[in-house]
Amino acid sequence: MRIHARTGTYPDQPQAARLMEYCVGRGADFGPVSENFGRVCDQIDRADAMLGGLRERARSGNVVLSQEAEQETGDLQTVALARRDPQNQTVTLILDDATANVAMYAVAAHASEREAHVREVERYGETLPEGSYGRRNRQAIAAHERRVATRLRTVEKAYRTAVERDAVVSLPQPACSPERAHDREMELE
Repeated sequence: MRIHARTGTYPDQPQAARLMEYCVGRGADFGPVSENFGRVCDQIDRADAMLGGLRERARSGNVVLSQEAEQETGDLQTVALARRDPQNQTVTLILDDATANVAMYAVAAHASEREAHVREVERYGETLPEGSYGRRNRQAIAAHERRVATRLRTVEKAYRTAVERDAVVSLPQPACSPERAHDREMELE
């Protein structure tokens, strides 16, 4: 665990470091972890079971309908459908308007956080010696975060393009050009 807690490239490094700090802080105390530890474990197990069921429903292509959202807001049911095509390595999502707006807000917020993290990592990396492991590591982290942020921004842009295209198509088209409308006004006078 000590190796994982100190390795910057280990994917679960923050969690390993936190667990290591906890173990060191506990020392030789082998008493109960906390009063509610068993209850919390049961809640986690129930949540895992619920997520497993939802994952299976999503894999089979069933629509997930949220009755709670309808009861709380009076809105129509939330529609979320996902289909994965392993041959093309694509995933198709079908969402109702409100859910899509919320999802795109979350995507944009997450992209902003990733971009801020890139700036923070790059700024810190510049303080490290040229060619050092730490600096190369920060550059690798920044490159990874930048790729993720770019993908998120691409999803956001595609959504905005689809929404704007639909808005333009639904606008009523003028019967004639503005110049001809002006000519007609002149004729009427």
